[in-house]
Amino acid sequence: MNWPLIALRNILRDGTRVISTLLIIATGLTALLVGSGFMLSTYDSLQEITMRTEGHLIVIDDTPEPLLGGSHQQLSLSNWQTIRESLWDDDRVLRVLPRARFEGVVSKGNRSAVFFGSGVDPKEEFRVHGPFLRTTGVLDPWLTSSQRAEVMLGAQLARTLDATSGDLLTLRTVRSNGESAEAVVRLAGLYQNGTPAIDNHTLMVALSTSSALMGSDNVSQLSIYLDKKEESAALQRSLQETIDGVIVQSWQQRATLYHKVKSLYDRIFGVMAIIILTVVFLAITNIISLAIYQRRSEIATLSALGTRPPQIYANFILEALIISIAAAMLGMLLAYAISHAINLAEIMMPAPRVRPRDTPFLSTSHGLTIW
Repeated sequence: MNWPLIALRNILRDGTRVISTLLIIATGLTALLVGSGFMLSTYDSLQEITMRTEGHLIVIDDTPEPLLGGSHQQLSLSNWQTIRESLWDDDRVLRVLPRARFEGVVSKGNRSAVFFGSGVDPKEEFRVHGPFLRTTGVLDPWLTSSQRAEVMLGAQLARTLDATSGDLLTLRTVRSNGESAEAVVRLAGLYQNGTPAIDNHTLMVALSTSSALMGSDNVSQLSIYLDKKEESAALQRSLQETIDGVIVQSWQQRATLYHKVKSLYDRIFGVMAIIILTVVFLAITNIISLAIYQRRSEIATLSALGTRPPQIYANFILEALIISIAAAMLGMLLAYAISHAINLAEIMMPAPRVRPRDTPFLSTSHGLTIW
C-alpha cells in the first residue's frame, strides 16, 4: 500500500478540519516567532545601550581611594592620559573616553536637589550615544576659560528644579580632602536616556569643569569603544596583562540592567510560549480526536481487510506529520510577512522611551558619525 498517498487523500478529503488545524498551528507558530523576534530585538537594543553608555571595555583603578562617607565619587585613575595615548595606536580601538564620577547638590534659586554627576569629554561623548540618548542641546566643546562653564541635566532633574536652557545653576560638592567647592554653570540643555529614575538625579559637565570643581585631574574610568565588539575579549586580556594597577572590565560585567531585564523577559516570554503551545496542543488534540471518532467505520473496514493496528496508527501519525509540516511553513511565511510589514511601517517593537510631553528631544548624533 502507498501509505503517503492514502494519508494525503485523507487530508484532502476533509478540507474543513485540515484548514482549521493549519490555521491553529500556523497562528501559534507565528505568535511565537514574532514574539521571539521582539525579545531578541529588545536584547540587542539593551546590549547596544549598555555598550554605548559604558563602552565595550572599561578601565578602572584596582586600588580606589577610600570613599568619602560612603560616597559614590571615585577619582582614582591618575594615569589615564598615558593609557589613552597608548590605546590610540591600536587599530581595534575607535574611541577612548574619560569619565569622572562625582556627586553633590545642584541649586536654582530656592530649589535644590542631590545629583550624581559625570565629567565627560564634550567633543566625543555625545557621538557614541547615538539615538539612545535624546537631548535638547549639548555641551560646547570649544568654550574658553573666560566663558561660563556649562551643564546638562537629566530631564526629570530639570523639572524638579524648574530649570530651562540658559538658566544659571550652582553646583556644590565636597572634595576628597573634606573641603567644599561650588561652581556656577549655565544650563546648556536636557537629556534623557529612557530611565526616569536615572534622569531624575544625573547631570553632565565637561571634564575640565569637574576637575576644577573636585580639585583633581583624576578620572573614575576610561571607556574604550571598539570597531567590533567581538574583539573585546582578546583586547581585555591583552590590556589586563600589559597595564599594571588597573582592572579592565567588559561591558557584560557592567550590564546590570541588561541582565535583569533579560532575566525578566526570559520568564515572561517563557510563560507566554507555554500558554501558546498548550492552547495549540489542546486544540489539535481535540480536532484529531474528533477526526478519529468520525472515521470509526473507516478504521473498522481497514481492520476487517487485515490491516494491522500499527499500520492504522502510522497512517494517522503520517497525516498529522504532513499537516504539521504544511502548518509550519505557513506559520513561517506569516511571521516573515508580518515582520517585514512592521519594518516597512517603521513600528518600534521595543517599548518607546518616556519623554517629557512638551520637550522636543533630538538625537545626539547631530549629523556626526556616531562610531
